[in-house]
Amino acid sequence: MKNSKISIYEVARLAGVSKSTVSRVISDRGGSVSPETLERVNRAIEQLGYRKNSIAAGLRTRKTYIVLVMIPDVANPFWSEIARAVQDKLEPESYSVVIGSTYWSEEREARYYELAQMSRFDGVILNSVTDNIELIKKLGVPAVLIGERVAAQNIDTVGTDTMQATKVGMQYLYDMGHRRIALATSEHGSERYLSLRARAYKDFLHEKGLPFDPSLVFSVNLNEEGGRELAKRFLAMPDWRNRADSLFCGNDILAIAAMSEFRKFGIIPGIDISIIGMDDVPAASQTYPPLTTVRKPRERIGQAAAELLLRRMENPAGQPEKHLFPGELVVRDSVIDRRKR
Repeated sequence: MKNSKISIYEVARLAGVSKSTVSRVISDRGGSVSPETLERVNRAIEQLGYRKNSIAAGLRTRKTYIVLVMIPDVANPFWSEIARAVQDKLEPESYSVVIGSTYWSEEREARYYELAQMSRFDGVILNSVTDNIELIKKLGVPAVLIGERVAAQNIDTVGTDTMQATKVGMQYLYDMGHRRIALATSEHGSERYLSLRARAYKDFLHEKGLPFDPSLVFSVNLNEEGGRELAKRFLAMPDWRNRADSLFCGNDILAIAAMSEFRKFGIIPGIDISIIGMDDVPAASQTYPPLTTVRKPRERIGQAAAELLLRRMENPAGQPEKHLFPGELVVRDSVIDRRKR
C-alpha cells in the first residue's frame, strides 16, 4: 500500500539523486532524466511505498487535483456508468472526482457553478440542465460537455450523435411496418433533447413521406415519473390505437416506466404497442418484454470526456474538440413486427 507519510526526500536519499530529480519523475517530466536514474527513482518509490501528496502539490501549484462531474441523475445507470468511466480514467492521473447530481434542477446546477468559480475544481465535466454555454465558458476552469447540442460550437463536447441514433431507432420501427410513430422526449436541455430528437424525428417522417402530427410528440421528464405520466397521456388520446402504433422514448428509464404503466391498464408492450428506448441501460434486457433500444457507448463517452479534459487542462488555449459516437440498435422483444399482420 502506498504511504503518503513517506517524503520525497526519503525517495531521493534511497535513490541517490536530488529532490528535484525525483520531482521531475513523479510529475511526468522525467524526459531529461537518464533511463538508469529513472529506474532507480521508480524502484525507490516502489520500495518505500511513496504516494504523491496532491494537497501539498496543490499548495505549490494552486491546483486542487479535484474534478467535478456534474450529471442530471445519478440514479440513472447511464449517467452513473459515465461518471465511473471518468473516475477510472482520472484517478491514475492523481485527480479525485466529485460527483454532483443536479436532478434536473437549475438551482442545484447554479450552486455547482458557484463552487467552480470559487476555484474549488481544476476542471468540470458536465451535462447541463440549462444549456447556458456562455456561463459554462465563464466558469474560469476547463469544461467538457457531455451530450451533443446545437449551441455548443465553441466548447469541448463528447457524446452520442443524437440525430443519427434517433434515426436508427426510427428506421427500425419503419422497417418493422410502423407508420404512426409517437416521440417522447424532454424540454430539459432544450438544444440537446427536444430540438435534436424532434428534428431527427421530423426529418425522418419527411424522408419517408409520412405526416407529422404534433399531438404525437410528448414532452415529459426523462425519469420514472415521466414514464408513468407519458403512458397515461398516451392512453388518454382519443382512439389512440388508430393514431399511433409505436412509441420512441428519449431514454430507457422513460421507456421502462411507461411499459410498466401500460401493463397496469392491460396494454402489453410488444403485443398491443411497440416501444423503443435509447441508452441500453442494464435493466433494458430484464424488462417484460426485454426492451429494444439504441445503445450509447457509455464507457467510451466517459473515457473520452476525461481524456479531453486532461488535454484541455494541459492546454487551455487549444481549439475546441467534438467527439460524437454513433448509436447502435439492440433488438429485443418490445417492437411488434407489423409486416406479418
